[in-house]
Amino acid sequence: MKTIPMLKTLIIASAILGVCLVIHIAGLVFLGQQVVVRREKIQNRGRFLYTSQLLITIFSIIVLLHVIEACIWAAFFKLYGLFPDFETALYFSLKSYSTVGYGDVLLPHDWRLLGPVEAITGVLLCGLSGAFLFAIVSAIFRFRNPGSTQAGI
Repeated sequence: MKTIPMLKTLIIASAILGVCLVIHIAGLVFLGQQVVVRREKIQNRGRFLYTSQLLITIFSIIVLLHVIEACIWAAFFKLYGLFPDFETALYFSLKSYSTVGYGDVLLPHDWRLLGPVEAITGVLLCGLSGAFLFAIVSAIFRFRNPGSTQAGI
């Protein structure tokens, strides 16, 4: 296990946060573009099953984005020997990312700042995902009811 200064830990954490942010933003932009491309289908075929399938697909891809981001943190933890195996690193990463934080698995003392930074990353990106899902559902209602002023309500 390597001993490193706190500033270096924060720089590493910021770099991983940046990678996760780029992946997440790119994924959400892609999903948003796909909804816009399917606007006509939503308007014409805005039936329950089609809309449900579309929303389930979007939700699944967003969850996959979060898991990929947690895996990036876990890969770093394993690469630097902070945990004995990838499963433990991923377990810690998912706990931190989701802010569950049971406390049963901990980072070594010199690296402990990575956990809170990962938690901040997870909170912000989950919030962004929630806002995105709200925007997508609102857009789908507007596509299905173009004359409406209140998101199809």
